[in-house]
Amino acid sequence: MGTDKKTGKQEWDGQTGILLIAHGNLADGMLVVLEFITGPQPRCKALALDHALEVEKARNIVAVAIDDMMSDKGVLVLTDLFGGAPSNIAMSILDEKYIEIVAGVNLPILIHATGLDESLSLKEKAEKLREYGQDNIFVASEVLSGDKK
Repeated sequence: MGTDKKTGKQEWDGQTGILLIAHGNLADGMLVVLEFITGPQPRCKALALDHALEVEKARNIVAVAIDDMMSDKGVLVLTDLFGGAPSNIAMSILDEKYIEIVAGVNLPILIHATGLDESLSLKEKAEKLREYGQDNIFVASEVLSGDKK
């Protein structure tokens, strides 16, 4: 996926790979919506983890997906729920691969991830995504009344 046949490099080399991992079809759905809003995102991949998979098999699937998305800038792994299987499996690979994990992904985080400054470190990108996600959760009545803090 995404490899230039002539050079062997990812077509997004110079940009961070983005891997969405979630329960059920959530990651696939988020990627569809992302591409509806932003257009094609070849450096993004969605991965659904079946809760019935054995842990080692799921870990291997995640490791291969990370390798598929790897670039010289690393891979941001965005998961749906800290402490859930997708997040835990990704965390078990954290020390083995050039990745950073952000758990609790929402659509604002995902959209923002595709436009991050590539001069930032992988850790700085993850921190920016966390902050952006937190800053983009609203209670509509507060916004409409002018009480948004």
